Amino acid sequence: MKNNKKTKKVVDNKKKKYTYIGIIIILVMLILLVWLYWFLSNKEIEVKAQSNINSNETIESVLVDKTFDEQKNTLLEILDEEINNYNNICLDNDNEECITEKEEILANLESLKEKVNLLESVEEVSNVSVEISDYLNSLKPVDVEEETESSSSSSSSNKGNSSSSSSSSSYAPSGSIESILNSAKLNPTKTGYPTLDNYATSVLNSVTNDSMSTYEKVKAVYDWIINNMSYQLGFVIGEEIDSLINTYGFYERDAVEVFLATNGFGTHRGSCDNYSAMFMVLTRRIGLDSYVISARNKDGSGHTTVNIKINGKWYNFDPQREDNSLKNGKITYLAFGEDDNDSKPYKYINRNSDVASFHGFQKQPESNYLKATITIAGKSYTAKTAVSSYKYVIPDTFEIDYATTPTTYINIEANNKVNYIHTMSDNTATNYVWETVSGDRGTINTNGTISITQKWGALRYEIIHLEDEKGRELNFVVRVNYRDPNKQFTIEQQVADLSYTDYVDYGVSTRDSVGEVTLSGKVIETNDPKGADAIVVGDSPFYDLRVSNLDRTKYYYVVEITGVDEAGNVAKDTVRIEVKS
Repeated sequence: MKNNKKTKKVVDNKKKKYTYIGIIIILVMLILLVWLYWFLSNKEIEVKAQSNINSNETIESVLVDKTFDEQKNTLLEILDEEINNYNNICLDNDNEECITEKEEILANLESLKEKVNLLESVEEVSNVSVEISDYLNSLKPVDVEEETESSSSSSSSNKGNSSSSSSSSSYAPSGSIESILNSAKLNPTKTGYPTLDNYATSVLNSVTNDSMSTYEKVKAVYDWIINNMSYQLGFVIGEEIDSLINTYGFYERDAVEVFLATNGFGTHRGSCDNYSAMFMVLTRRIGLDSYVISARNKDGSGHTTVNIKINGKWYNFDPQREDNSLKNGKITYLAFGEDDNDSKPYKYINRNSDVASFHGFQKQPESNYLKATITIAGKSYTAKTAVSSYKYVIPDTFEIDYATTPTTYINIEANNKVNYIHTMSDNTATNYVWETVSGDRGTINTNGTISITQKWGALRYEIIHLEDEKGRELNFVVRVNYRDPNKQFTIEQQVADLSYTDYVDYGVSTRDSVGEVTLSGKVIETNDPKGADAIVVGDSPFYDLRVSNLDRTKYYYVVEITGVDEAGNVAKDTVRIEVKS
């Protein structure tokens, strides 16, 4: 009886043991099922939808020997198939990251379809097919093990490089700014302005190398700007902008950005305008489609930032705002690759207008310019302008013997009909305003001649103002020295202002000098008890000379004026200063 009870107890114990084991197995299976459900529902989007087009060769091979219409239809079919694939992911799934990325991809695929529909020739198909292939390849799942090995190799080869120390992790999640930058199709461009291109080359050589990814390069130049720039209110010099336009052929917006970037690299100081222009130039050199965008802060003040377009979407980069937000000297990257939907402390004024006004450093066509050639004394000079007003100073000085050649002819050829004004100046010419200039006026229908008759010796700046129907003005400044080589160089003083008792202003005329004349003066006789040495003779702010520290109510002063020309010839004139009844 005891044996039966003992046997039954052993059996009961075994049953309990197996029951516990079964319960444990069931619990483990339930845990595995819950984990598997969570894993599948949160798995990255790239493992849920696979592209049927795996490489550029695949698309190209599909398009071979097809007509233009067949090529377009084939590309549209490929995109429709991809759209169908991605429409079927994230179904019955509340994973916001998956849904957001799905919507982004679908929008990009629809954008590519629009490009295909706008194609007009077989030649255009190739570029778009490459763009489609690149984008589809960017959506393929990343082999984490392979990517890790690749990054490890790259990292070891970059030891000692400051930019590699701030590199990202070896695996970039789909939808991160790292993967987005690395998926961008690159088209590196220079500005065409040697000074600026040399600055950009120097920076890129110092912080990037060929083994770095696009993301690493962009991050490196972003860091360089923040670490090397100091904030200072910016400025734009109109004459330098005009010179960039006319000398290098830039459009106006491009010229402004070239000026701002060059100034920033040269001084390492500037405002948001300089920070943005520099970052735009560097990222375009890397190959990205970058633009400086105008914005308005909440307090109404202005701001500029950089927008980069990647796969049909805009991303914001703001190195100057980042510089203001350093934490213990460290960059926070709060403004590195912001999505359009991200909150910013400003609003864009009109991004479409900014993008349209920037031409990527392309050169303006010749039809945009007023172009003219002038010929004087057998020498010809050509200038052109695409801005409202541009001055071209002829580098040569013309010596003309007015005694034997009293009439000088200036021939003009223009690329279209122009109105002209001929005037002159005794001093170096500045920029002239068409409406306020007086002189001989006329019209030239692509070619004509202006005649100048001179009957006495003088150094003149002959100025020819040309204006076309579009309001573009071109000013030629010609330095002409009219002199009779058989006559002695002379000067003649002319009282300009006697309205003050303590000083007198004088204008001085020169005759038959060689080039410019330097004037000076001294008092050689006076009855003023202060003495001749107390009277000051110097430059006048309005005329040639000013004689000051006088008392014309009581005394007289005899002043000797001396002129010396560029050949060293000397001429003198004497004037007596006193109150006349």
